[in-house]
Formats: sequence, structure tokens, C-alpha cells
Amino acid sequence: MMTRIFLAAALLLVPLAPAAAQSTLEQNYTPAPAIWKLADADTTIYLFGTIHLLPEGFRWRSAEFDRIVSEVDSLVLESSDVDALASLDAYAPKMEAVSAGRPPISQRLPPELRGAWRQMIESSGRVFEIVDTMPLALAMLGLDPGGSNSGPSRQELGVESVLSAEFAESGRPVESIENHGAVMLSLMRIDDAPILEELSAELAGSPGQQRFAGQHAPIEYTPDAPDWSMEHAWARGDIDPDFDLGLGNGKVGAAFQRVLLARRNEAWSHWLKARLERPGTILVAVGAGHFEGRRSVHYYLEQRGLSAERIN
Repeated sequence: MMTRIFLAAALLLVPLAPAAAQSTLEQNYTPAPAIWKLADADTTIYLFGTIHLLPEGFRWRSAEFDRIVSEVDSLVLESSDVDALASLDAYAPKMEAVSAGRPPISQRLPPELRGAWRQMIESSGRVFEIVDTMPLALAMLGLDPGGSNSGPSRQELGVESVLSAEFAESGRPVESIENHGAVMLSLMRIDDAPILEELSAELAGSPGQQRFAGQHAPIEYTPDAPDWSMEHAWARGDIDPDFDLGLGNGKVGAAFQRVLLARRNEAWSHWLKARLERPGTILVAVGAGHFEGRRSVHYYLEQRGLSAERIN
């Protein structure tokens, strides 16, 4: 059971975007997702924000991006498939220890709310027996292979999958900027108590406590009205200075913001500064949300006296 959960998380650990207005897939613009350049005398690092799952036919590449891909020595992802699986195997004993003896989520909820909890999970299309035994933080992020309804968007069409295949074909290495097992362990160690409190308030319908509302509601994808607003904004190169995970300003939202974004962004800024000490030209392609918001990768680079220049 735990292995299945970890594999699902390896595929789906991405920042969640707030719901956006519906839009069509039609693209009446020239794609130009944001690209930044961090460089010194003998090292060039291109930074590219990605979307992990995309629909078939969605255009996101530009001539400038293709030029960069052709000239770099290697690709750096959040975690390559090989590294992610290896790190999850290495961290499995620690993850098992964190989860050992932890009762199902339903048993930690008040009896009168357990039916609503089951209904919330089943109405989202996920398998209740799997979600109910997951660490609560992962359950609330929807990291379950049976419940991630991404509609027509598919991982194999996402930026990382496409680029990984291209670099493998050209014989160039695909590296990782972080240890995925360590990230998963940090998620599992998030204190359950405030999450359980807010979940209980949500299930009970307490006013002003709707932090998870909509996140677990069924998502209906229809051929004539899918929601592509986030993808279009990204492909146009729009950057949201106020980006967050959309989980509210309470303790739960702050915990996820800290673990999924701020802490990782700070660590990546250390990695980037150290990487400037090695000559070469690389492309770093990680989730677009990491380059947005008040605690973005750019913020932490500036704290280290570095600045990445946007080049498109």
C-alpha cells in the first residue's frame, strides 16, 4: 500500500493552482513561456517554468526555447524518474516509520463526520480505502493514482516528459535538483493536528473554514468546455507575483506553502549558486509556480546576491 502511495506522489507532487475561469484550447497567440538566464563567466543556467501535464495539441514551444534546448549540455528536473524512484526506495524505511501505527483518517475524525469524509473522497473519484490510510497531508493534496482527474491532460505530454525523451535520445544527461524522497518525507512529517481540525470544520460545514472546498469536488471535463486558463497564462509567459497554493492563510495553508514551495525554493537557490561554480550550459525545468509568488526561487536567489534575467 505504501509503495503505491509513494509512486503516485512521485508523479503528482506539483503546486496546485487556484481554480480559473473556463476557456477553450484554441491558441490565438504565439507561445512564449517565461525563460530566465543565470550566468557568470563560464556557466549559463537557463530557468524554465513547466506544466507537468498537458493536453494533446497544446502548443508551448518557441523558437528561442528550441535554440536553448539544442545548445545546453544537460537537463535538470525537480527529480528525474530514475532518481525519484531510487530516492523513494532509499527513504521507504523512514516513511514507513513515520506512518507506523497511525490509524486511518476516518478513525481520527469525530464519528458523526466519518460519513461526510467518505462522501468527500468518493465524490472526487478517488478510492476511499487508499486515501483513508494515507498520511493526512498527502490525502489532502490528492496524491492518489485512482483519484487524480486531469481530464485530457496527460503526464506523457507534459514538459518534463517531452524534454526527458529528447535528452535521452540525444544522449545528454537528465539530472535532479532535489532528493524526492526527502521532499516526500518532509510532507509526511507535517503536523496532522491543524489539518485534521480544519478538515473537521470543513466536513461540519463551519462558516469561514472552507479551505478545502472545491479541491475535492468532482471535476467535469467536457469536449466543449474544458478549463485551460492556467495553461494559456503559462504559455503566454504570464507571471503571478501573488501565486500561492490556494489553500488559505491558516495553519494548513502555511504548512503546505512552507514545505512545497518556500523550503524547496530556498534549497534550489543554494543548488543554483553552487552550480555556477561548475562550467557549462544547462537547462533547469521545474514547476512554473516555483518562479512565482513572494517566496519564489528568484526571491531566494536575490538573498544570495544573484539575479536571473528574463530573456523573453
